[in-house]
Order: sequence, then C-alpha cells, then structure tokens
Amino acid sequence: MSDQEKIKQFLIDEICADQGLDIREIAEEDDLVDSGVLDSLSILKLLSFLDEEYQIDISADAINLDAFKTLESILRLIGESKGK
Repeated sequence: MSDQEKIKQFLIDEICADQGLDIREIAEEDDLVDSGVLDSLSILKLLSFLDEEYQIDISADAINLDAFKTLESILRLIGESKGK
C-alpha cells in the first residue's frame, strides 16, 4: 500500500468515521480543513498516526495548518521529513 493510500484509508476509517462523515474518497487536492474532515483534534490524531507510521515527530506548537490542508500537502510533509 502506498503512502497516499495509507493516509487516505486512515482519514476515511479513523477521522471521517469518528466524525460521522460519509466520505468514501479523498482526492489529493481536496481541502481537508475547509471541508471539515480535519479540525484541531483530528489533526492531533493524524499526527499520532504519522509518528507511528513514519516516525514523523512534529510538536503541537510547531503545527502549520497548511501542511495538513490537502492530502498532497500531507504527502509533501512526509517526504520532507523522510529527507531529513
């Protein structure tokens, strides 16, 4: 499973399901914040998943919402963190 598929599946199964959102597909360019998929609490849950899955450790006070705005930006964050 690719990174993109893993994150999409996590967002759909864990985030959307917890919020009662009936979302079955997320495109790379979908705005996850404006659409209500990600809020402050779900971003923290996503951060925990990214830390567990990719060993990406981002402190809560260093969160840049633009990095979580779209699936594409989350994938870019993972790529940048892997390159460190």
